[in-house]
Amino acid sequence: MTLLAADEPAPYEVLRPQGNTSVILTCEHAGVAVPRQLDNLGLGPDDYKCHYAVDIGVRDVTHYLSELLDAPAILGNYSRLVVDLNRDVDHPTTFATTGDDKIVLGNLDLSEQDKTKRLTEIYHPYQKALAAMLDRAQAAGGVPLVVSVHSYTPVFFNFRRPWEIAFMYAADDRLSLSLMARFRARGYQVGDNEPYDHRILKGGAINRHAGVRRLPCTLVEFRNDLISNKKDAFFWAKLLADDLQEILAERTVCTYYDGLQLPYDPEKERTYFADLVERAKRGEP
Repeated sequence: MTLLAADEPAPYEVLRPQGNTSVILTCEHAGVAVPRQLDNLGLGPDDYKCHYAVDIGVRDVTHYLSELLDAPAILGNYSRLVVDLNRDVDHPTTFATTGDDKIVLGNLDLSEQDKTKRLTEIYHPYQKALAAMLDRAQAAGGVPLVVSVHSYTPVFFNFRRPWEIAFMYAADDRLSLSLMARFRARGYQVGDNEPYDHRILKGGAINRHAGVRRLPCTLVEFRNDLISNKKDAFFWAKLLADDLQEILAERTVCTYYDGLQLPYDPEKERTYFADLVERAKRGEP
């Protein structure tokens, strides 16, 4: 028996597949859909308005960025609680059992068969579609800039996050540093590999897809209270789109990365989020 019924949403949505730009947008946490078969994972409607189920505001931001840049974009349609598209398949949070300490009953004691259904019908189709987008862009002779769009909460447990926008990167920091400098010049407080350090988190989309191809890339995190309505989402999308267009025109980072890769500690990644939560509960960054 399959997980998704014929009338349920596809695993992902693609915008402007023939877009006329070198930017490719990804948005793993854009969706709130849950397969009917999973009975909302034992949660109520209000849970799916919270950040632990969806990155608030990012679907609108990604739609605006795609329009402003004429850029191809891929967006996940299912809640990150069903399966997290921005994790490796064996990461402890790929099938999250809690959201802000609230138990996700539908993810407790999952069988391998249950996990396989979600991976086969939702996770892998998204990853394959994104890989195909990058294949086509590279086959056409371009060097795509990969921008992964996410959002974060102003307060995480007892830690108030001071940044309005943040950029994450692993070994290749070129695109992130260029964008950080532009937003700081406007007077914004900008997070540098905050609130999640992608020098440790190798399972995310920018590392798994762009990093291994040595493509210029960044993961942008917007503070979700700043993009929670369409007007504000457009404002921030326009700022980022303007900067990306400048970077494309300058062509200073529009080349393959030729530097060293960072060492990888799988145990440090495995415990990263649990450690982050414990620090946040103490009010620490």
